[in-house]
Amino acid sequence: MRTTIGEARLRLPARIAKGDVIMVNAIVTHPMDTGFFRTPEGQPIPAFFVKDVVVRFGGAEVARFEWTSGISRDPVVSFPLLADREGTLEVTWTDSQGSTFTQQVPVAFGAA
Repeated sequence: MRTTIGEARLRLPARIAKGDVIMVNAIVTHPMDTGFFRTPEGQPIPAFFVKDVVVRFGGAEVARFEWTSGISRDPVVSFPLLADREGTLEVTWTDSQGSTFTQQVPVAFGAA
């Protein structure tokens, strides 16, 4: 299966109860080129990396990460989130060429 730049996934626990602190795992497909390497022909490969990651929950920004070219290919970010209400969790990645990739998932409470 072939993936394309910007494909993203968010993973939440299967069951969430109000007040839980859940672990969110987010991954985006991206080459994360550092700008320090060359093609087999000797041509420089320009830097091309995710530089900003913004997390919103229920429309409010809850986290922001600033990355550099030193992050590995197909980067993953994991963070805790207080599930104090139901709402949409949205993660947006912006790369050094200005492309933006967004993934959203609903945070909903399961039956007790």
